[in-house]
Amino acid sequence: MKLVRAEFQNFRLLRDLEINFSTDSERRLTVIRAANETGKTTILTALQWALYGDAALPGRGEDYRLHPIDWNIAQGKRVPVTVSVEFEVAKYHKAASGLKETRHRRRLIRSAFEEIDGSSWRRSPSTVKLFALADHGTAPLAPPESYINDELPPELREIFFTDGDRALSFIEADVALSTKRDRVQKAIRSLLGLSVIEKAIGHINRTAAEVNRLAKKAGMGADLGRIASQLEEIKEDIAKHKADKEDARQQFMAFDERINEIDKKIAAALQKGDKDKLRRDMEEAKKEITRIDDRIVAANKDHSALFRSLALARDLLAPVLQSAFDILDKKRNRQDFPKMAIPVLEDRLNAEVCICGASLDCNSADGSARRSHIHKLIEDSRSSDALQAIVTDLYFSSKPLQPQVGGESSGWIADYTKVVENRDTLQNLREDAGKRFRALELQLDALPDTDIQGLRETLRKYKDQRDRFLYKESSLETQLANLNRDCEFLTAERDRMLREQKKGTRILSELEVTQDVIRVLDGAYKQITNEELAKVSELMNRTFLEMIGADPKQGAIIQRAEISPEFDIIVYGPNEHTLNPDRDLNGASRRALTLAFILALTKVSDVEAPNVIDTPLGMMSGYVKRSVLRTAIRESAQLVLFLTHSEIAGCEELLDEAAGVIFTLTNPAHYPKMLINDPGVSDRKVLRCDCNHKRECQVCQRRQDADLELDLTS
Repeated sequence: MKLVRAEFQNFRLLRDLEINFSTDSERRLTVIRAANETGKTTILTALQWALYGDAALPGRGEDYRLHPIDWNIAQGKRVPVTVSVEFEVAKYHKAASGLKETRHRRRLIRSAFEEIDGSSWRRSPSTVKLFALADHGTAPLAPPESYINDELPPELREIFFTDGDRALSFIEADVALSTKRDRVQKAIRSLLGLSVIEKAIGHINRTAAEVNRLAKKAGMGADLGRIASQLEEIKEDIAKHKADKEDARQQFMAFDERINEIDKKIAAALQKGDKDKLRRDMEEAKKEITRIDDRIVAANKDHSALFRSLALARDLLAPVLQSAFDILDKKRNRQDFPKMAIPVLEDRLNAEVCICGASLDCNSADGSARRSHIHKLIEDSRSSDALQAIVTDLYFSSKPLQPQVGGESSGWIADYTKVVENRDTLQNLREDAGKRFRALELQLDALPDTDIQGLRETLRKYKDQRDRFLYKESSLETQLANLNRDCEFLTAERDRMLREQKKGTRILSELEVTQDVIRVLDGAYKQITNEELAKVSELMNRTFLEMIGADPKQGAIIQRAEISPEFDIIVYGPNEHTLNPDRDLNGASRRALTLAFILALTKVSDVEAPNVIDTPLGMMSGYVKRSVLRTAIRESAQLVLFLTHSEIAGCEELLDEAAGVIFTLTNPAHYPKMLINDPGVSDRKVLRCDCNHKRECQVCQRRQDADLELDLTS
């Protein structure tokens, strides 16, 4: 099968695009030159949708819009989406000179409608039609799905239509091991035609089931009939369990692939910034600003209080009050402050005995004289103590105004210095916090509208669903083991009973024949798998080493690559050490290994089919890029490459030699940032021009990197 032409109407950016492909057996390369965001991946998706339907869309078509995002409602709310693919197939028939090849043209058309209702949309089931093209007209072919499945089996979709990034799922470690193995195994078995043997084995098993029913109806005893019935039920259960197990495995793989895609989306978004984390950081920055503002208010209050403080009064009045403090200190030192004399003298008068022991009796002349003297002392003390009490109060109440111990460092100036330094520090902290908050705002504004939290929630749900299918597969595996054990036991019992009866000999012989045929087919299946697998592995290794320029004899880090009997793609380094593709191989080598596997598989199978590859030379440069391109051209029956300008750079002479068709796609939305000229198109759509890798025109002329104006302030 070779692609000839494709037309797209209203498939996302592909509003009205027609492209053609080289069918020349010598110049079998088609190059579609296109920058990023110019519809390369969209074309790859549209071709697969045309051939395989919604199952080929991302997420099997769930929430995947087909119509242009800027569709004008004035044109109608019902948007027709159509993809038409014209291809040719080779048919061979016997002739006198041997096998003769004739080529037949086919056109496949898939269409659907999407109804727009505000911001939502709904897609009708697609319809597909296939026509045979001839000089005398067209004729419909039915059923088209069966025809396409024979020419390009769905299992090989990712072999013939390869996304440069998604193709890495054959080798990358972030895909589940069982998923990688299954993809490799399905690709190899489908392309090598092993499904024919699988169908034959299934047919023989159905024949064996019919023979078993004859044993049940032969009337050779109730026990034999019962065992045959049980055996029939068990085999039906085995077939059902196998189908359910395969469905669970497919569902597990589908969710595992979705998990891988979401992981990559999250990683890509996190490289630019986590919007939820930025919001949390902004909330924390707001709280920090509030805390600092509260501290600044308190510091301002402390600053104001300084001018009402005792410390300020003490420092301002110190020169004036110092002489008064000196007088009070002297009085304090002379003990001139009031004492407890009056109560003592009054006590002595009441006791009529002096402190010295003399009599204070008022009836005697000496005692009366003494009492008069004591009364005089009491009166004199009263007037002196009143004055001294005032001085005492002044002494002690003036204590706060007296200079503090420790000198100037403990005075008002020191307090003022501390308050001002604290306030200035807080102001600096407030300014820094404000800058951080504004920086977070700018980061948040610059982020794409990616809901990382929503992606993580979806990831969690997908993991739960994947794990449920894994549990279901494991449970069915256990049940199958039990059913197979019971089947073996009942088969042995049935065969024993058949041997014991003459009428059972013929039935037993037929059963043995079916089992012999199954063993032969199963042996052929295993032999073909092992032999062809070895051929694919050998060619993949040779192609891969050639692509990356690795010579094992010269001590290269990468010594060889192989496909193991378990269908693992393994890379070996020196001393047979295995290399992890994610950690030990660079991006160019990983892509080269994937392409080597795809090309080797196509080559060994002898299937004539296109290899349509999106950005195969990404992350490559120099020798490896040219070597990969040269090898891909040589090993492909028809090679269609979507290449960016940077991928083409350095490979121009190879394109001159091998390309039969080259054209350029342009996205008008890139004007004026990346396109020099205004394409004069208002709709979002991909434009085609016939410029090759050496030419540019009014439509596709792009600014060089050095000419781009970079806004360093954004």
